[in-house]
Amino acid sequence: QSGYLTKLTLFEQFAADLHLPLDSCENIDMAMVDYLDQIFLDGADMDDATRLYASWCWRNPSFGRNGHIRLSRVSRALQGWNKLSQTTTRAPMPWIFAARIASQMVLDGDLVGALALITMFLCYL
Repeated sequence: QSGYLTKLTLFEQFAADLHLPLDSCENIDMAMVDYLDQIFLDGADMDDATRLYASWCWRNPSFGRNGHIRLSRVSRALQGWNKLSQTTTRAPMPWIFAARIASQMVLDGDLVGALALITMFLCYL
């Protein structure tokens, strides 16, 4: 709950600083999209954006999944952010480990397998 309150406080402070009204669904939608744009440009993670929306829905249940009010601009902004955000990938195996595995394969008599391993490693396959 404290994380939700922090996200809400930052958003409400942003809206207050820019004199953005939060008195109607449309104004909330536009203000939250402006805030999402700002934190995106500041380099925030997708998790920060989704947590803000979740915290808003937590405080205002009529906006939630089971609620009757939707923030359509926010939903589209989150979809766009998701498409632009890089997926988390594992770091590649260090070259020294690939070379050691390939050398063991050669020692075991699997020259073709060792060449395939080195080729796949160098070509990022």
